[in-house]
Order: sequence, then C-alpha cells, then structure tokens
Amino acid sequence: MKTILFFRTYRGFQGGHLKVWNYFNHVIHSISFRPLIHFSQDTVWDKSNPWLDFKDYILESRESLCPDIFFLAGLDWLMLEKIQRENPPVPIINLIQHVRHSDPKEQLYSFLRYKAIRICVGEEVTEAILKTEQVNGPVFTIPNSIELHELPTPISYSEKEYDILIAALKQPDLGRKLAQCLQKPNGRIDILTTSLLRSGYLSRVNRAKVTVFLPNITEGFYLPALEGMAMGTLVICPDCIGNRSFCLSGYNCFRPDYTLESIKETVEMALHLSTAQKSQMLANARQTGAEHDLTTERDAFLKILENLDTLWKGSNG
Repeated sequence: MKTILFFRTYRGFQGGHLKVWNYFNHVIHSISFRPLIHFSQDTVWDKSNPWLDFKDYILESRESLCPDIFFLAGLDWLMLEKIQRENPPVPIINLIQHVRHSDPKEQLYSFLRYKAIRICVGEEVTEAILKTEQVNGPVFTIPNSIELHELPTPISYSEKEYDILIAALKQPDLGRKLAQCLQKPNGRIDILTTSLLRSGYLSRVNRAKVTVFLPNITEGFYLPALEGMAMGTLVICPDCIGNRSFCLSGYNCFRPDYTLESIKETVEMALHLSTAQKSQMLANARQTGAEHDLTTERDAFLKILENLDTLWKGSNG
C-alpha cells in the first residue's frame, strides 16, 4: 500500500480541520493507500481534536518515513523543506479551501506556483485560483460534503426550542448587535459566540427554527450552512462568495447582503413565511444536504488517487 502523509497544526477545532479529517478518512477507506499524519509540536490534544484516538496513524518523526504522497492544506506547505517544495520528490495533493489563495497579499498565494494536484472545495475557489494564472498542475473541483449520519437526528420544526439561533463564532460583535435588534417580548433567541465541542454546537443548531450563520466576509465554502440545511433549521447565511453554489436564496435558504440591516430584514421575512413556503424551503434544503453526502466526495477523491501517477507525470513542472 502507498503511504499518504498529512500534516496539521491543531490549536482548536475549525472547519478547515474537519475537511482535512474527512480526506484523511477517505484514504482509510481506500484499499490501495494508507494515511499517516504528522503534527506540529504545539498541537493541542483535547477532546475537540478528531485524531485524539487515532494514535496508530500519527507519525512522531517525519525523518522516519519517506511517503509516497504528500497531502497539504493551507499553510502545510511550510512543513516541507524548501527543496521539497521546489522539486517535490513525490506527488503532492493540495486541498484548497478558501478563495483567499488567489489574493497576492496572502502567503497562500505564493504556494500556487509549486507543482501539485489541486482539489478545490467549490467552483468559486477553482475560478479564483485559475484567474491568477499562477497554478502549477491540474485542478479538480470536489464540492464540500458532510457526513449525514454523524449529524443529530433532526428535531421537527414545531418542536424546536428556539425561534432564532445566531451562530456568530466568527462575527461575535455583529452577532450581539443582531440579537439586540431582533429581541422581542417572549422571543426565544439563542446566540453562539464561543467555541463548543462539535456535538454541542450541532445540538444548538438542531434546536433552532431559524439559524443565522455569520461566516467570515469571504469563505471557500462554509460547511455550517449545509449542515443546518440537513438538520432542518431554516438557514440564513449572508453572501460570503464560497456559499453561492449551494446557498440558493429563496430556494433552500436566504442569502442576504452582508450588512446588519439586510440580515435583520431577512430574519423578519423568514419568521413570517407561510407554512407552505416554509415547508417547501426546508424540503429543498434537506435535498441539498442529501446531494452533498460525504460518500460522493470520497468517491471523487479516490478516483483521483487511482489515476495519481498519470496525473502527476502529465502535469507541468
């Protein structure tokens, strides 16, 4: 079996870690490849770390192994020696999770010139990096997907505990301002501004009739909105570029402009939908979630692995 070496610097749970964790598990499902992972010395080992119980896959010292493939995401390029980046001794798979890779002011941009087989998490990311004309190697788009079976069983809409959840982990100040604007007598509003274990976070989303997700101004995909659709909360997620391909406003969610006033008006609109409108939007959202099942992502990635040697030899140097 060929070995694929992953890298991580883990200081707390983030969506980017979740997707690397997903790809790590995709390799476990392969019959031809096996994953190993090397962590930075300052990695946090607590219950939020998905690899906590996977010690058999952890490589303490990189010097003890010459892998067949490197798997890099984000700043993982810095875990390689300069000569390995310039002249990779083995194929490199590079997961691109954000449109900011296309920004010349970002360090991530400088990595595009290195030879790699790149996998982008959405069409918006693919378009962004190709426009730079800096990309060295083939580019594939595999839309982000979710492990539907790991989500809590959806609570029926009528039995949900909160009218509104404001998921403001990335925008706590905006979240608090929005909560003040929306507060009404007998209104049941929940706001999330600090990190929770993943199970606790998903439980909070599942218990809300309407969830307002507040991502960064720009994202590569934004999985939380997709998870919300799958759990039957009515999703409001402002435009952050990376959510445009699956957050279809008026069909499976609301995607307002990223301003306090626009989000507030959209929440009021969502709360006053007719029963028929609400039911249709929630049904469309569940279908969107089902279309992004993790097995689809896995199959697409394993197909790339099967053709890796041909792809690597045929790519630019």
